[in-house]
Amino acid sequence: MKVNIGIIQGCCPEHKHKCYEYLIYTEGVGIIKTDTAQIPFSPGTVIVIPPDTLHYSVSDGYYERIFITGNLDLIFNISEPTALSCVEERDGLILAKLIYENRYKNSDYLAALLNAFSNYILRSIELNDKIGEAVSAIINEITESFSDSNISLPAILKKSGYAEDYIRDRFKKATGKTPVGFLTEIRISHSCLLIDSYRNSLSLSEIAERCGFTDYVYFSRRFKEITGVSPREYSRIR
Repeated sequence: MKVNIGIIQGCCPEHKHKCYEYLIYTEGVGIIKTDTAQIPFSPGTVIVIPPDTLHYSVSDGYYERIFITGNLDLIFNISEPTALSCVEERDGLILAKLIYENRYKNSDYLAALLNAFSNYILRSIELNDKIGEAVSAIINEITESFSDSNISLPAILKKSGYAEDYIRDRFKKATGKTPVGFLTEIRISHSCLLIDSYRNSLSLSEIAERCGFTDYVYFSRRFKEITGVSPREYSRIR
């Protein structure tokens, strides 16, 4: 996953990129303009800019944004700049700040954060076709229920109304991951956030349980597979 990450304060000239650009506004209000769209922004707004789209931001005052350019494994054919939903929750802003703050640190942890951001994009873009809506519903339910150790992925897939093998295949095409892999990455990403925030007040076993893992050994093994270090090592280096 090759990406560029940075922060821009104030205006910059009209420009475009060969790949998707994700703009996450942290301060100020204004409008992002292209030849075909004008999208207002405020703190927490996340906008997806398609490849080769000329764009620039305008504002009457100071504004700041984090940018992420690269391939986050999206398969959506987005031809117009798109503002995501979920702005009020500011999930994208929280993730973008973590990504920016860790852009030069542990590459495996950064990859996990970028995967979480990719999942956020997938959850937040409204899909128009029925299969897309079904995949989006599965993404939402897994994301909302990942901490439940009794979560049943077959039951969630069955709710789509499609054959389990078919919807699992479409899910993988849409996200690049199996439902199990998606759930595991969500859990590990969240465990990283909990370790960052509560390592002095929660044990690693308690953090594992809060992320839906009932077997600490299994949690530790999957954590290391995804981040490159064990939970204990991660806690020390953070």
